[in-house]
Amino acid sequence: MMALKEMRDIVQAQLPYDTGFMFLSGVSYFETNHFLMAIYDTSRVPYIVYNEEGTIYTQKNKGFISQKTVGAINRFGAYKNTGEHVNVLSQYQDLNNRRGSTNMIKQGALDKIAGDLL
Repeated sequence: MMALKEMRDIVQAQLPYDTGFMFLSGVSYFETNHFLMAIYDTSRVPYIVYNEEGTIYTQKNKGFISQKTVGAINRFGAYKNTGEHVNVLSQYQDLNNRRGSTNMIKQGALDKIAGDLL
């Protein structure tokens, strides 16, 4: 069985990288006794739909939910049965950590720290 944190790491790693808004606010996660659920918030991040379906201008991220994310979750389940899921999950976590660090830098976290030290 997959844990919510594992699913979250996989879903976050499959999101197309933009300015970080989709990464930070684009998905909500829920867990019940019977299932895990990721809900893409198209009211806060309306361009999720255009990324998933593609446009006449670009097909770059087309299928990032229906193909990439669903496929990654299914592959993770298969890896979990063989015991190699730890290596796969660490790759997703590393990618998410790099994205999170980049977002913090862009938002001025280092400038704030430098200002506090002076």
